[in-house]
Amino acid sequence: MESVENILKKPLNVLVCFTDPEIGRVLSRMAVSLAGSRSEKSTATFLHLIEKENHDNQNKLEDFIDIIDKSKLTIRYFARRYDNYVSEIINVSKEQNSDFIVAGINRSILSPDIFQKYNRLKSDPANSDAYIQEQFTENEFEMMNNITSLLDLNSISIGLFIYNNLKRIENIFVPILSTTDIQAIPYTTMRFVQKENVDIMVWDAIGAIESNPKMQKIYQTYVKKADDRMYLWDVNKKIDNDFIINQDLCIFGIDGWYKLIATSLPWIEFLPSTLIIKEKTT
Repeated sequence: MESVENILKKPLNVLVCFTDPEIGRVLSRMAVSLAGSRSEKSTATFLHLIEKENHDNQNKLEDFIDIIDKSKLTIRYFARRYDNYVSEIINVSKEQNSDFIVAGINRSILSPDIFQKYNRLKSDPANSDAYIQEQFTENEFEMMNNITSLLDLNSISIGLFIYNNLKRIENIFVPILSTTDIQAIPYTTMRFVQKENVDIMVWDAIGAIESNPKMQKIYQTYVKKADDRMYLWDVNKKIDNDFIINQDLCIFGIDGWYKLIATSLPWIEFLPSTLIIKEKTT
């Protein structure tokens, strides 16, 4: 696994995609944490996706990026009307040579329940596509197809941001439910922790850190970089609704996310804004 130092020094070309201007504004603040802590060669490209039948006035760059110190980042903004959501994102990511795509969507449109239902139906080979489509509204089915297609991309790292009224980022919860989830920590968490007043709680549900000396060493490096503001959850204690409600942001690896929504843990419905990470595989 790449060292924390190398991760933090590498420039990042992040493409932030959204249809809702409010989510665009929230993601602009996240882009500071993701790319702004890197080298001055980092870029943040904002892609405002607008449905072709939507004739509202387009927003301006300043509507999203007024809070960003532009001296540290190269900033670009595009407003594009689209027929195909995923194709438009892919085209712009290629144009801008992006190495990380973050797509934002409102929880009112994509709740864990919808994700859970879609993946449960898709995992049963007896269910035809036509049958699955009948179980959702037209917008829900189209949206889940778009998200699935985006997460299926292998040549670029993907972040799916599910917005749930995020106002600040001070408490971050990082569950490790799969051995691949440990990658979610260096990829995003270390950028957030560079900011003051951010505490990170890691829930090592499978003992990936405790049982592996190499992982323990890597984790201790993260703790040091975080000025001891990163903690391990006591696995002997149950995670309850109150704890989840008090979190500002959850960060999942993609495998851990799928494992979580396959469970019936009661606190899933109380998840705050959530960032789901899938690293590139090719």
